[in-house]
Amino acid sequence: MAGGPDWTGAAPAGFTAADLAHFTLFAEMPDAAANKFVGRIRMRHFSRGDTLVSFGAGGSDVFLLCDGPLLAKRFSASGQEFGYRRIPVHGYFGEIAALDGGPRSASVVALGEARVGVIAAADFRALVADHPAIAAALLADLASRVRELSDRLFAASTVSLPGRVAAEVTRMALAAGVVGDGGIVPDLPTHAELAAIVGGQRETVTRAFNRLVDAGIVARQGRSLVIRRFEALLAQTGD
Repeated sequence: MAGGPDWTGAAPAGFTAADLAHFTLFAEMPDAAANKFVGRIRMRHFSRGDTLVSFGAGGSDVFLLCDGPLLAKRFSASGQEFGYRRIPVHGYFGEIAALDGGPRSASVVALGEARVGVIAAADFRALVADHPAIAAALLADLASRVRELSDRLFAASTVSLPGRVAAEVTRMALAAGVVGDGGIVPDLPTHAELAAIVGGQRETVTRAFNRLVDAGIVARQGRSLVIRRFEALLAQTGD
C-alpha cells in the first residue's frame, strides 16, 4: 500500500511500563501485571501520510498512541473526506475490531511523526477479561465516544457550518483543559483537517474560522490557538 507503515525496518525502542502508565485505560492495572504485559506490546514508528489501518480492512490489533498526531477518517463514494476525530496522545484505537472481529470501522492516518504501541487482539481480549477495572474503563470510554458521535450527528443535521466550526474549536479547548479566557489549544489542525472533521469545504471552514479571529474570540499563536473570549466562543456553537 502506498504510504503504508513501515512494519519491517529496524525495531524502535521497545514499549515500556513507563509508556503504559500514561494510558488511563490501564490506570488500575497492578504493577506486576503491567510489567509483564508490556513485553507483549510492539512499538512502531509512523511518518506523515502513513496509513495505520484502512476502513473495511481486516486486522484486529489494538493501537496505543504514545505521541504524534493521528486522524481517524472515512471517504464518501465521491471521494470527500470525513474526519471522525483526532486520536489524542495516550489514547487508543482498534478496539472495536478486536472486540467484535469485524472489519475496521475507519481509516487512521498519521499527520506527522508518531510512535504507537501495538497489541494483538487476543492479548487485548485476555487483558480485558482478566482485569475488571480495565473492562470498566473501556466501557466508559466507548460510552463517551457514543455520546460524542451522537452530538456530532445532531449538529451536522441542525447546526450551520460556522456553528460546527465553533463547536469543534470548543471541543478542542475543553480537551486541552481550557475553561476560560486566555487558555491555549496546542497543535491546531489545518483548515483542511478541520473541514474533514466538521463536514465542510476547506474554503468555507477557513471563512468561518477567520470570523472567530476577526471577532476577537480566538487568536492564532503559531501552531496553537489562544481562546480570548471563551463564553463568546460557546455562544457561537448554536449558530
